[in-house]
Amino acid sequence: MAEILNAHGSRNDIFVVPLTPRDFASDDELTAFVQRLCDRAGPFGGDGVYFYDGAPPVPEAWFFNPDGSSAEFCGNGMRCLGRVVLDQRGTDTAVIRSGQAQYTVRRGTTEEGVRQVSLEHPAVDFTPQEPVVKDRSPLTEGRLPDLDPALTFTAVTIGNPHLVAAVGKYVEADLVAMGEQVASRRDVFPAGANLSVLLPLTQDDEVFVRTFERGAGLTASCGSGMAASRAVWSRLGAVAPEREVLIRNAGGTAMVSLNVRDNGWHPVVKGNATLVYRAEVDPAALARDAVQHYDEEERAYAALEQRNAARLREAGVETTM
Repeated sequence: MAEILNAHGSRNDIFVVPLTPRDFASDDELTAFVQRLCDRAGPFGGDGVYFYDGAPPVPEAWFFNPDGSSAEFCGNGMRCLGRVVLDQRGTDTAVIRSGQAQYTVRRGTTEEGVRQVSLEHPAVDFTPQEPVVKDRSPLTEGRLPDLDPALTFTAVTIGNPHLVAAVGKYVEADLVAMGEQVASRRDVFPAGANLSVLLPLTQDDEVFVRTFERGAGLTASCGSGMAASRAVWSRLGAVAPEREVLIRNAGGTAMVSLNVRDNGWHPVVKGNATLVYRAEVDPAALARDAVQHYDEEERAYAALEQRNAARLREAGVETTM
């Protein structure tokens, strides 16, 4: 039996599981478990799984998308995992390794009953090795084949590869179409890429961000997408790096700034890490029983979610979730 914990950051719901990939007999068994656990038509359903080993001084973590593919990192998921590690250790700060990088998580304030976690990323990279556009050098800013020719995209790596474009109007169908094009072009994007659009809601310090994620598609929010978009917003000269910007998405909000040190920008994302439920399951035969819900946390977050939805409606932003 294994304990699974379902938590969310801005309604990007992630499973946190105290197992490692080595606990599965094969890669196929691991992939099947992730797919069954994340299947919305199954007993549970979610946007990804963070496995972790909390025993080492620096806990190790492995993230998997709902289709079973692995990813370097998940921003919202790391805040959720960070809360678990902070609670287990009774500390206010911890460092967690995911992929090739280490991430610092800090216990945040509890605002109106909503528990917050702050996550600092490694420095963003605007000269990523991927995605590569045909035979050109790695893309920094430019227009991409098969995407909207009116948009200019910035490529940035923040653990995961991202493409970000500022838009004057948000049209969800357009984002989905572009995201599917990116997903289908393995000749252009060998490792895939997350695609985000950023819509300013005020002059500079309040924006809407929506991401089509590789391996997941359209989700309520994307933590690394918010961080990448915030970095691009400063690269475009809209706001100073150190300034906090309120980022709204379909599932909630986060405050994001950039720590400037060692000639790099280190995004800091402050947002919720809300526990939804926990359950004991047999990895080989998932069944929804012995589920314990965290009703008080969910009620507290629902109030924040309603205020965010009202603000997006006021701004004319229409989303499916």
